[in-house]
Amino acid sequence: MNREQTAQRKPASDDARVLRSRGLLQDAILKLGQEGPVDGIAISDITQRAGVSRSTFYDHYTDKETLLADAIDRHALDAGVSLRTEGLDEGLPGQPPQFLVDYLQHIADHAQLYRNVLGAHGSAAVHARLARSIATILVEGIGLLGQHAPVESPVPAAVDAAALAGAILAVITYWLEQLPQTPTPDVAEWIWEIITRE
Repeated sequence: MNREQTAQRKPASDDARVLRSRGLLQDAILKLGQEGPVDGIAISDITQRAGVSRSTFYDHYTDKETLLADAIDRHALDAGVSLRTEGLDEGLPGQPPQFLVDYLQHIADHAQLYRNVLGAHGSAAVHARLARSIATILVEGIGLLGQHAPVESPVPAAVDAAALAGAILAVITYWLEQLPQTPTPDVAEWIWEIITRE
């Protein structure tokens, strides 16, 4: 069995050397992702930029897609932003929640990276992971909202959430590529309108 056929991500570890190596690899692919299309990044580019060997790369990851998805996750967490259902337990707010505005601002602050990652020459793995994260949050939100105002629907919540997640990512990608001058609060309003539309 070759390395590409093994698990996508190697087991996590708190070992300082492991964390340092993963950090170097994640920093390297983020910098490369800011510079150009991510589908053109080779593993040798990543290891050279990180200053580690190819075998070190394979000690931690089996492919660059999973590395990039992990790096994007860490990048957002390091900035103190995340998507969550915070505030929905009181019912649906009339305006976009602050965590959504903050997350979109993080994307705007690193627009070229996200443009390269989510665009036509970007990463399917990152796109899929973001879609899953958004859909999970939406399912949780639909559940919380249903406690306040139950709505009968023939569409399962998970299906509805998956459709909305796709729409949200499409809005973000279009914003980055076609309307980059649009202020973040406006984009949050677009997304909130899509989510809350009857």
